[in-house]
Amino acid sequence: MNILAICTASSSGSIAICRDGIISFISFLDIKVTHSERLMPQIDFGLKQCKLTLDDIDLIAVANGPGSFTGIRIGLATAKGLCMGKEIPLYPVNTLELLSYNAFGTNLPILPFIDAKMSEVYAALYSPQMKVLIEPQNTKPAEFLSQIKEPVFMLGDGVEKYQRIIAESGIEIRQALPHQNIPMASTLISMALNLPEIPKYNFDFIADLQPYYLRKSQAELVKEEREKHTPTPINRSHLSQEGNCPTPTRLSLRSASTEQKGSA
Repeated sequence: MNILAICTASSSGSIAICRDGIISFISFLDIKVTHSERLMPQIDFGLKQCKLTLDDIDLIAVANGPGSFTGIRIGLATAKGLCMGKEIPLYPVNTLELLSYNAFGTNLPILPFIDAKMSEVYAALYSPQMKVLIEPQNTKPAEFLSQIKEPVFMLGDGVEKYQRIIAESGIEIRQALPHQNIPMASTLISMALNLPEIPKYNFDFIADLQPYYLRKSQAELVKEEREKHTPTPINRSHLSQEGNCPTPTRLSLRSASTEQKGSA
């Protein structure tokens, strides 16, 4: 089984390659270079190091969000393009579930806590067996934490950023090690290898697949806010038809002049 995995859900990005069921290549970058600049060179380099081509790949796994809107869009578009070009099956994974797999084997419920900016987080709660206990949400940190009633294993970049709010919540937590806070492409491979069966190539599924943003983009939010404060224009033709605002009679200058002559 040869697998190519792509994770661009944050400012950092990684790819991993599994050759014959063994993770043979991992590339992780957290530098100021955009995903669009570095992703394909990472993939090309990785394939060459493993002495593979895209024709040898049996499955492509990709982190499908939530996370960085731009990163998710680039990663998914790249994965879809490669899959459709070579008819390779695609395995999309929720980033919250992906991150939770970094704590696989713990005896506590797993709470991935990803910073979503704007004083919000992406969060969910999974059992130690990776069953969903609380569905993925985009919300304020305190609002999500108010739903937690038991000790949990917390991980993700939101844990450090919102540590004061977490402490004030009174929840007993086991905090992850630094490497467990990063969603990694190599974890995608572990998840893929754990599937009961490898998905089949499905053109329609791949073509229709959309990023799992979990919330609207900033541009969409600004547009909605602007529309709330924009007055709705009055439909005068509608008022005229209802008889509420009769259309005034127009009298041309020529007809007015004719009437004056006739009366004279």
